[in-house]
Amino acid sequence: MLEHLKIWIINICTAVFFITAVEMILPNNKIKKYAKFVLGLILITVIINPIIKIFDKNFDMDTYVNSASKYFEEKEYTKDYDKYKTSSIDNTINVFSTNLEKLCIKKLKEKFPKDNYEVLVDVSYNMEEENFIINAINVGVTEGKIKKIKKIEIKDSKEVGGSEIEDHKKSDMIKEYLSGILDISKDDIKIYKM
Repeated sequence: MLEHLKIWIINICTAVFFITAVEMILPNNKIKKYAKFVLGLILITVIINPIIKIFDKNFDMDTYVNSASKYFEEKEYTKDYDKYKTSSIDNTINVFSTNLEKLCIKKLKEKFPKDNYEVLVDVSYNMEEENFIINAINVGVTEGKIKKIKKIEIKDSKEVGGSEIEDHKKSDMIKEYLSGILDISKDDIKIYKM
């Protein structure tokens, strides 16, 4: 135990001597502030390392430093970054399309309060331009009455059904309205009867 304490004190003294020498060599500029920070971290590591070993016998700072170094050298972080970026984009697409669907229903209810609506939005992400694209908006309209119950098949896809709405004037008004508030082409909006 006394031997470990002796090694610990020698390590602290060596670290302090090294830090002092480096600080004396550094010029007085912006880099000195960052160098002091890094040197302080080194000193903290030297001081804390034996204390951590008391609680965890298998702890070895070199192992953690080597694994972190290997992680960056082998560019593992790029794989993780790509995975998290793809996951983030998918989640954002889902949230964006859900919010857009709710917004469309709210706006349609305000403009045409007699009818009921169901909206499904198809959204994609353009990697080159880094923006979201609304591919299609499918609007189901129940004209002033309760829609009929129909057989439902549950799938993972957002397929829409129903027949074309008979009132083409109303269909055109809905397309014109949504096209105006969302700034998308009327060709990307499909209206069907539920």
